[in-house]
Amino acid sequence: MKFLNILLNKTEEILVAIALAVSTIMAFIEVILRKFFGSSLGYTHETVVFLLILVGLIGASIGVREKVHLGVDILVKQFSYPVQKAVVLCTLTICTLFCLYVTFLGVQHVQVLVDFGLLSPEMRIPMWIPKGIVPVAFGLMTIRFIQEIFIAMKTPAEEILKQEEIH
Repeated sequence: MKFLNILLNKTEEILVAIALAVSTIMAFIEVILRKFFGSSLGYTHETVVFLLILVGLIGASIGVREKVHLGVDILVKQFSYPVQKAVVLCTLTICTLFCLYVTFLGVQHVQVLVDFGLLSPEMRIPMWIPKGIVPVAFGLMTIRFIQEIFIAMKTPAEEILKQEEIH
């Protein structure tokens, strides 16, 4: 299990790094072509948009893993430790269910796109390919939230909010 987690971590990080690098390079090339040569690749804008969406959504999964998501715990800290733990578990469960729901909606949307055969305007690739990142990314976030639930369940109630602050 630990091997799969490491593999997933590295895959997310490499995918985000490559997508960010490619989008930056493509945008730079497009600026140079337009500024100095009055030319354009023609598909750069769409590619960069798709890649940056990928970066943002996979980055959100990394954010869940690294616990850098936003949390306001000033109210929760007023409760007893067992209640704090219950609130954290409840919050993680709601986040998990939300991500799972968006994953299923994303899969349905991709299936509709496959059925209709819609193509992107600039690159002329099937739209299910770039839009497929939504169910993939939210599926990853679902996995990450489930991992966080198991970690929170094992963490003593007295340390639950301290653990959230560590990262």
